[in-house]
Amino acid sequence: MRSFALFSLVLFLATAAHAQSNDEVRRVVLTTGEVYVGVVQDETADPVVVTTRDGIQRQFRRDQVSVVAPLIRGRFFRTDPVKTSLIIAPTARTQGTGNIRLGFTGFVPSVTAGVSDRVDVTGAGFLVLGSGASSVVPLIGVKGQVLRSETATVALGLSAAAVLDDGSRVYYDIDPNGNPIYREEDNSGVLAVPYGVATFGDETQSATLGVAGLIGSYNGEIDAANSVVVWAGGERQLNNGVKLLLEGLTVIGEGDSGVLLLPGVRLFGNRFALDIIGFLAIYDGGTSFDGTSGLRAEGFAPLPIRLSYTF
Repeated sequence: MRSFALFSLVLFLATAAHAQSNDEVRRVVLTTGEVYVGVVQDETADPVVVTTRDGIQRQFRRDQVSVVAPLIRGRFFRTDPVKTSLIIAPTARTQGTGNIRLGFTGFVPSVTAGVSDRVDVTGAGFLVLGSGASSVVPLIGVKGQVLRSETATVALGLSAAAVLDDGSRVYYDIDPNGNPIYREEDNSGVLAVPYGVATFGDETQSATLGVAGLIGSYNGEIDAANSVVVWAGGERQLNNGVKLLLEGLTVIGEGDSGVLLLPGVRLFGNRFALDIIGFLAIYDGGTSFDGTSGLRAEGFAPLPIRLSYTF
């Protein structure tokens, strides 16, 4: 009986010591993005002194330190640097003041900058090549948070793409001599996408819901689509460098229906992130040549599709 009581006391003290050590452990994030985990003697001191888990004592000037805080959920010291985006669709989170992210999705470059704690701006551009013509498609966007709490964030945004066409010759008619008549056609236009999005949870595990509309301007005429795009996504961080992602998008309104599913894995460090993404489209395939009809599915294996770096 005495042995059992002694064992219970030792077990209790060990558990209490472990809990206390977890409470004392801090993550010290430098302005360079480096993260150190250990015990901080005085969080308000200058310099900040941290004894890391390898027993080494390190000192940092106060102007070198960005954050001194407890571990996230008691075990994470680093979170995803691409927190503002799922795979295609945005979350309601923002970059934060002064943070800039450079990304490459396929061969399309983009830049996202936090102009304030609640507002981001984005710019991207790519070249579309066609037969005898080319179009430059610049894209700009802005997103602002309208509600933010510990468990929920709501944001409104607008993205706009402008197709700048250099003009192309289009077959128009035949003259009396049988020669083709061509005319110059300008296919320039603007596509605007207003949207609203809400994210529930924290940066380590969350769910996102969003809806977007489509407004286009072509040859001086403005038209709004009779449908909306709806998306839902989830994120779950496994450790300090891996996050699982799942995103689904569908169109509600006129036209064909279907669902686009995008599962993915995000590998990340303090500043770098690499998205490995899969693809599955489920849609109404209509009636095929053999007379069968119904839902069809197409997809491909995961591919490394997006590389990001946050300054």
